[in-house]
Amino acid sequence: MNRLYPRSFLRLILIGFGLALLPIVFALGNAAINVQRLAEQSERAVREAAVATRASREMTETLTGMERALRQHLVLHERGLLDDYRRLRGEFVQAAQEYARLPLDEASRAGLQAMLEQERRLLDRLGEGAEVSPEDFSAIARQAHRILSSSSHLIDAEVEHLRTTALEAHSTLMWQLFAAIPVTLGIALWFRAIISSQLRQVDRAIRTIGRAEYSDGVTVTGPQDLAYLGRRLDWLRRRLAELEEQKNRFLRHVSHDLKTPLTAIREGAQLLGEGVSGPLSEQQKTIIDIIDQNSRRLQQLIEELINYQQAGFAAGSIDPQPVALDVVCTQVLRTHRLVAAARAIRFERKLAPVLVEGDADKLRVVLDNLVTNAIKYSPREGVIRVGLSVHEARAVLDVIDDGPGVAVEERERVFEPFFRGTRARRDTVKGSGLGLAIAKEYVLAHRGKIEIVEGGKGGHFRVVLPLNWEKKD
Repeated sequence: MNRLYPRSFLRLILIGFGLALLPIVFALGNAAINVQRLAEQSERAVREAAVATRASREMTETLTGMERALRQHLVLHERGLLDDYRRLRGEFVQAAQEYARLPLDEASRAGLQAMLEQERRLLDRLGEGAEVSPEDFSAIARQAHRILSSSSHLIDAEVEHLRTTALEAHSTLMWQLFAAIPVTLGIALWFRAIISSQLRQVDRAIRTIGRAEYSDGVTVTGPQDLAYLGRRLDWLRRRLAELEEQKNRFLRHVSHDLKTPLTAIREGAQLLGEGVSGPLSEQQKTIIDIIDQNSRRLQQLIEELINYQQAGFAAGSIDPQPVALDVVCTQVLRTHRLVAAARAIRFERKLAPVLVEGDADKLRVVLDNLVTNAIKYSPREGVIRVGLSVHEARAVLDVIDDGPGVAVEERERVFEPFFRGTRARRDTVKGSGLGLAIAKEYVLAHRGKIEIVEGGKGGHFRVVLPLNWEKKD
């Protein structure tokens, strides 16, 4: 398929630009040809009009001179007057021949030839000394004037021909332009679709890599430079997948290696706190409590690391079963009731009976992390609203709090692992930044989506899940 494309993306754009301009260039070229043809016809018409005018004037003047010389010769019988007649006749014949080269109609051309023949016979009779009447020449002169009067009709006909040709050229140019415009737009839109499809491939590949989805390969078809860019993006995908695997392997090892000594520390602190090694002073008990609290906190962080690691492989381990999502929500809210009551936070729930296919434990983790996040960011005596409904064959779960919400610049990163928002309350212990990342992994494993709903005062997280489990093709 790539063989059909030019070598570079720039050349593809230039080819599209050239093809888009081709109909307009054709129309303009045809217009130039028509204008050139009109100019040539105009020049020929002007030249013929000038020739007709000059020849008519010369023939009229020579006819007048010939008639005067003939009448004088018939009265005086002088040889010189006959010579003048013959000289003027030569000029008349020359002017008549020039006039005959004009595009005359058949009747005018035949009349001109007949008039010249009559005048020749008249000259022969003069040369033979036969009797000639001035009226004979007058008849020839009248016939010549009738022929010459048709020159104006010749000029008018040529002007009319020019006007008709100009109208035809104008009509041709207009329909060519009207045809060229949609053709040009069609070619431009066609190439726009081709170029946009190339750019969408690159954009889709970049967005896929940006979402850390490394399973599908990157393929970009098109010019060689875009195809090369696609191969480099695929190399980047493979490299990032390797780094992701190394990171996950590191997390597994670190979590496992930390868990064993941490368990020993907790058990040792517990034994000391129970007085196994002897009675403790108040200061020693305080130190033991600090060790126990921080070891529990560290164990929680390690468990979250393990949970995030497991979430990355959630899709392959899900055994879809019918799950009453409203029951899961009720159970999760019940477990957080004491923590919320300690800060006078109330739960408002509006749960419709919803049955989905999925993993109950993983869906419980999703809701647990969302409620935990809402409690963390809610002010004292705040309200957390949990809603569950069905819309277009999908379960819609909303968790809304009265906290500061998510900053606009952080909404793209809030579901990234280890990311912690800047609007958390200062009196809370900082989390690991894995809760929402784990929730996202589990939601995606159920073919759903999790998002932040804009608008409102506090944070508004929405989870959309299909009611029926759908396997990937």
